[in-house]
Amino acid sequence: EFKRGGKLLPRYRAAWARHYVRFAQEMMRSGMPLWGLSVQNEPEAATAWESCLWTAEEERNFVRDFLGPMLRKANLGHLKIIIWDHNRDGMLERASIAYSDPAAAEYIWGVG
Repeated sequence: EFKRGGKLLPRYRAAWARHYVRFAQEMMRSGMPLWGLSVQNEPEAATAWESCLWTAEEERNFVRDFLGPMLRKANLGHLKIIIWDHNRDGMLERASIAYSDPAAAEYIWGVG
């Protein structure tokens, strides 16, 4: 039974970032060009089907501590990382939290 949204447990953040890296590598190896990735489609959408909720701080920290560094290490640092792939409401707050951290901002290309 689904509980109206789930969370990525902190102990799986590195594995999830490695999944993004592998996904990008395999897509490009198959001839599908990629220009960027978003952390999560609609990170505040608590649905009855599979969903993963992210606070602004969780999304920022995931990019800063896992996704950005792992993409860079895999020579995929050219891929653009988009946060807040969601509706426009809440966009300024999300951007403020993410971009106020210079280490995270280094990896974030934009807000969706």
